Amino acid sequence: MDTPSPPGIFSTFITSHLPQFLDHFGINYCIDGPQIEYFVFQKITGADISCSVTINLDETAGQINVMTFYPGLLLHPKTRYFSAVCFFMILNHFANFHHIVNGCRISLNTRPEVFEHFYSLLKDFDFHVLLIGKGGQIAIESCFFPLGVDTSMLIERAIVL
Repeated sequence: MDTPSPPGIFSTFITSHLPQFLDHFGINYCIDGPQIEYFVFQKITGADISCSVTINLDETAGQINVMTFYPGLLLHPKTRYFSAVCFFMILNHFANFHHIVNGCRISLNTRPEVFEHFYSLLKDFDFHVLLIGKGGQIAIESCFFPLGVDTSMLIERAIVL
């Protein structure tokens, strides 16, 4: 298994795909207490494409909980690697927003095949299976190292009731 990038260094994967992602897509967010909901949108149309991307901070446990991550990018042409870039940007924005320090854990539940084909391949993280649960779900986690990524292009938007 590849080890995560040391603090301050992005993987070559992110370095090569981030500009393409930012040319075609944007991300904005709404703050709702300790959680932030993110929205991925197409820059050309302004239309949201994400289904649900929600992240929560459990300060007591020192843990970032990825509640949902369905950025909707796979439904669009030529976006093969953009979900990984989106995940990277959202986690770094969340860390910047909450002033998260080294060693904070990232935790989420997923299906084994999603772990195998997505989370385990993310070079800037080191996800591993923590627990095998009921109904085909697994709990995974990684240690997070803030990289000081500029996430100023992610803009807050008002909560729509």
